[in-house]
Amino acid sequence: MTAPAPATTWSRPVALVVAAAFFMENLDATILSTATATIATDFGVQPAQLGLAVTGYLVAVAAFIPLGAWLAERWGARRVFLAAVVLFVLASVACAASTDLVALTTSRVVQGFAGSMMVPIGRLIVLRSTEKSELIRAIAYLTWPALVAPVVAPLLGGLLTEHLGWQWVFLVNVPVGLALLVVAWRVVPSPEVGDRQPLDLVGLVLVAGSIVALVLAFELLGEPTTLVPGVLLAVTAVVLGLVAVRWFRRAAHPLLDLTAFRIGSFRVTNLSGSLYRAVVNGIPFVVPLLLQDGFGWSPVEAGLMLMWVFVGNLAVKPFTTPLLKRFRVVPIIVVATVALAATFVAAALVGPDTSPVVVAGVLLLSGVFRSVGFTAYNTLQFADVPAEMIGPANAIASITSQLAVGLGVAATALAVRVADLVASADGPAPAASGYQAALIVLAVLALLSLIEGLRLPTGTGDALRTRAS
Repeated sequence: MTAPAPATTWSRPVALVVAAAFFMENLDATILSTATATIATDFGVQPAQLGLAVTGYLVAVAAFIPLGAWLAERWGARRVFLAAVVLFVLASVACAASTDLVALTTSRVVQGFAGSMMVPIGRLIVLRSTEKSELIRAIAYLTWPALVAPVVAPLLGGLLTEHLGWQWVFLVNVPVGLALLVVAWRVVPSPEVGDRQPLDLVGLVLVAGSIVALVLAFELLGEPTTLVPGVLLAVTAVVLGLVAVRWFRRAAHPLLDLTAFRIGSFRVTNLSGSLYRAVVNGIPFVVPLLLQDGFGWSPVEAGLMLMWVFVGNLAVKPFTTPLLKRFRVVPIIVVATVALAATFVAAALVGPDTSPVVVAGVLLLSGVFRSVGFTAYNTLQFADVPAEMIGPANAIASITSQLAVGLGVAATALAVRVADLVASADGPAPAASGYQAALIVLAVLALLSLIEGLRLPTGTGDALRTRAS
């Protein structure tokens, strides 16, 4: 690949455009869940069958990211980004016009394909024009959509479905996407096109096959009747992943360049960091269910309570950049993760009679610590990556982060189902017990994510704290 021009200075308008694209894509990944029952009724299917539409979207986003990276090198990042926004909007209209499950699932897969190009390539555009000393500020703009969208989605989806119809869960993307397209056309630069290398079809098939098998495995593992197929798919995913790694190390023009994994900070933030991201994305899924199914709250009440996580995200955001400039990144991650795990345990201990003020306070603190940890991880992962490796590293980071979103929800749902099965073995269990057990599991996983990071050398990420004069 042709090495990009040296980074100059980051552009706030470009970062905001990319952040808006992030928000639209991340919102769409989770907003469908609140409209599932209504859509299932209209289509005449069981609500569980709508899981195909959710899974299809997440699989497409993760599976086609490597292809998007190749297209960006071949045709130019700006051109592919704008085309992805257009395709995303058109696919959203197709979703709204769907009259059966097949049409909706197909449209969602197209949406996911567009998202796989739109989000990673947008981040690549920002990273390639950002000096290390300004990386904290740039990443801060790109982090809030991943934190805010899953929290806002349940309430927004419920309001749209109840007052305008489920179609507007998708149609809301049209005005947002068109405005994004107009602004992006004016402010997004045109980076140089890289070397037009041949597409690594073998690598693409291996990566896509591994991702599809892994996501589907998590969907099947939670039910006794589908346990065996789930295990087989999980094994298949691992085998295909190992074969893919071996292929990428030997191929002349690999679809994914794994060299960045030799950098300790990048490796930790994309392995241990993915576990942290999965945990963070499990909370917006399990907390509303705990409040509704476990405590008997209404969907609107649960959605409004979950907004306190959003308040925590926003309240601490003005302080994250100074915090990362003042203190080393690794200790910040450790403190934020331990505190986040403590809020999960606290959430698991609340009950139907707990004061809403206490519940709101726990979720507020959870939002604060998830925002700090999320921003620190996202900033650290590119801290030591040289400019010529930003493109390949961004493709890998995009795949791991998207997988973390999907697998976080899937793993949390699996924990709930397993806890319910264990509890029901001794007789009827309280409705909230499965969700409370899942919160404890998430707390343990959050702490486990720290193990490898604690081995990083002192001073990792210090380049971020030196501002250019």
